[in-house]
Amino acid sequence: MKFLILDIYKNDNWRLVKDTAGGYGTGNDFGNSFFSRLINTLVSKMINMPPMYSMYILSILKKRNSHATYSKNYNLNELNEIDYIITTSSIICHETEIEALKQLVSKNKKIFVTGVFANVMKKKYNFDKNIYVVPGEPEAFFLNVDLDKSSLDSFFQDEKSSKQLPEIVDNLDNLPFPDWSEYLKNYKLRNNFLGFNSKSAIPIVATRGCPYSCFNYCTYPLQQGRKVRLRSIKNIVTEIKYWIETIGTNKFIFRDPVFSINRKHTIELCKEIINQKLKIEYLIETHLKNLDDEMISLLKQSGLKMVYIGIESSNSNILKDIKRFTIANDDQQLIINKLVKEGIFVKSMFMFGNPEDTEESVKNTIDYSIKLSNQLVQYSVFTPYPGTPIFNHYENKITENNYEQFNQYNLTFKHRNLDNTKIKYLKNYGYKRFYFRIKNLPLIFRSCLSLIR
Repeated sequence: MKFLILDIYKNDNWRLVKDTAGGYGTGNDFGNSFFSRLINTLVSKMINMPPMYSMYILSILKKRNSHATYSKNYNLNELNEIDYIITTSSIICHETEIEALKQLVSKNKKIFVTGVFANVMKKKYNFDKNIYVVPGEPEAFFLNVDLDKSSLDSFFQDEKSSKQLPEIVDNLDNLPFPDWSEYLKNYKLRNNFLGFNSKSAIPIVATRGCPYSCFNYCTYPLQQGRKVRLRSIKNIVTEIKYWIETIGTNKFIFRDPVFSINRKHTIELCKEIINQKLKIEYLIETHLKNLDDEMISLLKQSGLKMVYIGIESSNSNILKDIKRFTIANDDQQLIINKLVKEGIFVKSMFMFGNPEDTEESVKNTIDYSIKLSNQLVQYSVFTPYPGTPIFNHYENKITENNYEQFNQYNLTFKHRNLDNTKIKYLKNYGYKRFYFRIKNLPLIFRSCLSLIR
């Protein structure tokens, strides 16, 4: 049985990654000024990865001795030998994906559409009798359903049966390691930590799920649920060692929504990495409230090189309005100072265009980002995503008809104080103010050099 996993992208001048934003994806359009376009180029050349679930599906199918390949491109004339097509879904490439599906159904092949956005927008994707939107985490479906022995219609056309399909992978240790070796035969995994070295970082997960209150606007709980699921320490470390031995890289990027969300589990993982002397370098995203002196020390010793932290706004009232839990600004500065002192790069992420934002509040946030001792910033735009609770309050205010513009860098709704022109101005203004400082010029130069190696 032959499977083709198709991961279709639109043509843009900036970085498109479907794995981010809880599987909805992001397209980093930093702005239209010269400096912002330079950042667009740098990031598009240095960061690239497919949805992790597509690599897990590839491994699951191969483990069953099925013939499976991954591709970002397709030729209709070369699909005759394929039994099943599996496509990925996202908001950032939605219209492009739909157009591809319209061409693919002409081949009369069974097509599985995977990913959280297809689940949220099922009617948009499920427009043909040969298209099946896989519910929940697609790995759960392919782990539990043997297509050699099962009737698709019995699962997808019978409402009662479809509700019995597995929605999540309860035990993450049951997942085979994602097939990055297959991916690397044709594509590069570009996660170069701003040129720390030329080795690509392997995406990896320690946990899935996030219970935090920002599910009000965040899409990760839609993709992974609010219950935290943990891989065993042994399973994680075994995978790390596997990639060190098979690919020869010691770099990893943890794709957990909130790394260190389970303190005990994280401490055990760090200690095991240290005890086994793995000498790895890795990147995480986490919440500042999870980082105390002991945790920072263990993360540093086990190889942490960069941490992403979401701050969103310097104004506590603006954060309260969107139900974003945070810690006091003074505590934020204290923890970031400790990270920087340990030699850990910090990327602080902020959102412009929050519902209560004004031009003044955004500029205050930019000022605050400059006062912090973080080395990197990201300024994105508040986006009311379909499927999230907050979308119900903005559905009648949406001004953007093209879902591909919901890339976290455009204002997609009628804001009471700001418009998209002002948002673009503020992005350009913020990036120029933050990065075009003498102390940041070596970092920019170093990043440019990494592109020509």
